[in-house]
Amino acid sequence: MTELQQILENSKVNMEIIQANLKHPVLRTSHYKRREQFEEIASIADSFYSGNTIRMIGLAGLRGVGKTTLLWQTAEYLHQNHTEDIYFFHLGRLKNYNIGIKELHSGIEKHLAKGQLWTYNERIVLLFDEVHEDPNWAQDLKILYDLFPIAFVVATGSSALLLQSTADLATRMLIQHVYPLNFTEYINFTHPDVQNIKALRLDMQDCLFSAGNAATAFEQLKRSQNELDNYIQKIDNTTERIYDYIVYHNIIRFLLNDKSQINSLLYDLIRRVIVEDIPNINKNANPQHAEKIINRLAASDEINLQSLSQTIGVSQETINENLGLLEKAELINLIYPYGGIDSKINKTKKYFFMSPSLRKAIMAPLKTKDVDDNLYAKMLEDIVVLYLKRIFRDRNTISFSSTKGQKNPDLIIETSGDPILLEIGINKNTFAQISKSKIKYKFGIVINAKADALELHGDIVIIPLKYFLLL
Repeated sequence: MTELQQILENSKVNMEIIQANLKHPVLRTSHYKRREQFEEIASIADSFYSGNTIRMIGLAGLRGVGKTTLLWQTAEYLHQNHTEDIYFFHLGRLKNYNIGIKELHSGIEKHLAKGQLWTYNERIVLLFDEVHEDPNWAQDLKILYDLFPIAFVVATGSSALLLQSTADLATRMLIQHVYPLNFTEYINFTHPDVQNIKALRLDMQDCLFSAGNAATAFEQLKRSQNELDNYIQKIDNTTERIYDYIVYHNIIRFLLNDKSQINSLLYDLIRRVIVEDIPNINKNANPQHAEKIINRLAASDEINLQSLSQTIGVSQETINENLGLLEKAELINLIYPYGGIDSKINKTKKYFFMSPSLRKAIMAPLKTKDVDDNLYAKMLEDIVVLYLKRIFRDRNTISFSSTKGQKNPDLIIETSGDPILLEIGINKNTFAQISKSKIKYKFGIVINAKADALELHGDIVIIPLKYFLLL
């Protein structure tokens, strides 16, 4: 038996193997609830086996957010509902044997199809983990896709590399962003008996962001308040849970009881993205530049290119290039200034961390206190931006204003008609940043971490953080 044939035989998975890979390393159970995104992936698979054309999914996201777990949950669903012929390939491990997608293609053709791939007519699923570990993955996956129409393919990989795949592959692979956990997903892990409220959450999103004015948004949200309170009452130590979620537990890999380990593990994650992933995007990238820049970002979401250039001895052009790489690697979220194309291109941009825990890990050596109010306020902004990115999926929907000499809200949500202005704070009890803004707005939203109830003040809705995190 050839080495390749042996690898193929050992790569076929059964339910026992699937269940073993679904066991969470910390919770030690495979019975935790599935990520919400799983439903969309399962629907795509069902559609393919009903005659639809989408048959290759790419799961892209920051390291540790649960791409591989989602892949195995998909395998479980496919095994139960569509076919038991499922093959799993970890491209990072196979690289040690000089085997990539091209070699697997040849092996499948020879040992499974017994001829040409296009003549194979049995349902089959191919799972590729860490697909970017194969330097020719995009080209070879395109060829496999074109020649093997019966196969349903799921691949995980670096966001940057999946998203900047060749144009030909981009028309074939449907990219699914896998984000850090939202709060209700975190509660699913810590409180497995608490029921999911996805339908209520979607209704809240519609109430809040589609309303024509503050009064309508407030009244519609008030109608949901009893259900929201019933959900929150099932959570033990809600205030502590919210704090732990924002500071420590929004990345699925780090649901650890020992919080002292999390900072070092998170910083190791950042280092691996900078040292391993970013050079794969741009071979000329200097990891030291990216590390200096992201350390500076942890202290402030705005960067003065001129002063930073002088401080770290790097050109402004190089700083901009590295900011782009950090965004592509999904360590940070980029927010453009409010206004037309010229404003978005020429004015200063803001940068927020994809996970607030990453900001905390970078700042930890500089803090005598674990998280002070200033740092926690920045982390609140990170989590709100993450939520808005996940809800709207279009980064141009969210912007900010920093016009000198004026009152400016933290964020601007550009919905149909006039925008919604948004303020975020630990104990925000003033509304001047919204009410005195020069921007013509539909209504304002204030997210208050210490508020307990929904409130309406003229054209401004006060939303407790505990409710916002249920969106």
